[in-house]
Amino acid sequence: MRKAIAAVLFGGAALVIVHDWVGIAGSNLDTAINGVAYDAVVVCAGLACLTRALRGGPERGAWLAIGASILAWAGGEIWWTLYIEGNPGAPYPSPADIGYLAFYPLAVLGLYLLVRARARELDRRLWMDGAIAALGTGALGAALLFEFVADRTGGSTVEVATTLAYPFGDVVLVSLIVGVIALTRWRPGRTWTLLLAGLAVMAVADVAFTLQSYEATLPGGDWVEPIYLISAVLLGAEAWQPEANRILPDARFDGWREMIVPGIVAGAMIVLGILQYLHSSSALTTILWSLTMLAVIGRLALSLRENTRLLEQVRTDPLTGLGSQARLRMDLELRERSPAEPLTVILLDLNGFKRYNDSFGYPAGDKMLAMLGRRLKAAVEWQATGYRLGGDEFLVLVEGGIVDLGLERRDEIAAGAAEALTSRGRGFDLGAAWGIASVPEEADSPAEAMQLADVRMYAQKESRRLAWSVEPVDREAVEQRR
Repeated sequence: MRKAIAAVLFGGAALVIVHDWVGIAGSNLDTAINGVAYDAVVVCAGLACLTRALRGGPERGAWLAIGASILAWAGGEIWWTLYIEGNPGAPYPSPADIGYLAFYPLAVLGLYLLVRARARELDRRLWMDGAIAALGTGALGAALLFEFVADRTGGSTVEVATTLAYPFGDVVLVSLIVGVIALTRWRPGRTWTLLLAGLAVMAVADVAFTLQSYEATLPGGDWVEPIYLISAVLLGAEAWQPEANRILPDARFDGWREMIVPGIVAGAMIVLGILQYLHSSSALTTILWSLTMLAVIGRLALSLRENTRLLEQVRTDPLTGLGSQARLRMDLELRERSPAEPLTVILLDLNGFKRYNDSFGYPAGDKMLAMLGRRLKAAVEWQATGYRLGGDEFLVLVEGGIVDLGLERRDEIAAGAAEALTSRGRGFDLGAAWGIASVPEEADSPAEAMQLADVRMYAQKESRRLAWSVEPVDREAVEQRR
């Protein structure tokens, strides 16, 4: 069934695109291609999302709502093909408008359910960033699109309400898209990107169709129709994608991403100021307003640069370049909000380092720690995060537990970390004792995993000490006594 859906979804969309944009097949097949084939593509996009819901899991309700939204859209298209296309006396609004407009609340519901499924608990600041981004986008969209349509529409109350419902739905949809992207810290990932791009393309097609409806705004013709089908293909392609990325609960951003929300708001205010000027004579007010917003962005950029530098100093151990104790605390606080997420903790402690310090001095000891820290970072950075706890103690956090990594692979990572902390030379022999524990297989939380790893590390350290204290057995002497 999925193969048949895919064939109609992708093949039908390609057929409509080449017909409308390239002109292949001519006007004789307009009804078959822009009617039957077009409607079939939208139906299959909805069915594809419903097959995605059949997987079950926490996203089931979201994909049911999204699939229903596309099928409502398909219902509107079918009614349009059967009863409105080529009918100059068709009523407005019609049942087709019911299907088209039902798309918006169902799509919004699907987005909401998907966010709930992928975000267990969000920082209030992150919610505020999402709200600010959505409101800023909505304000701009309302000024550019909704007001444009409102100034040009007419007719009965029902007709005006129906006409305005389309740009209103588009503005809400685009606002929520930007808000959801903000929630993902502007890193939506492939699955989120495909879904949000599909909804955004739908809004773009609606805007183009709306502007096309007003003569001299955009040229006429069927060139807008394939844009709708591109939206349907993007949404339907979700049936073959993995689950959407989990939305992390904290509101920490990296680098320039922290500027996006204030940038959106400032940009929206600048555009709104320009629009206000176009309807008034106060150029000075508009210029001052725009310059003020640009100054706010500049001030935030300076603050961001300084705060990023200070935060990096706190998060990094200055001697080894590994994560500091402060960074470990921040990372573990984030982990404690989802204590059962798979995680492996490796604690390491150098053997022979005190003797090295006593023999060569503390400056040489610091150089040795710096060298070993760089080696540990290089050994684990592609799969884990290394920290220096202080002195000659180190810690490595690995994503995944025993089920994800496997016991053999888990021990290989630990042995590789210990090997990176090994150094031998004239008058010294440095190695590392280590202990390991995984969540959720061996501990219920990262804190418990650290305690268990600590016990195992010192047990290994003690067993080595006892082994070194026992003199080796002279087997030849034993044989002679017999």
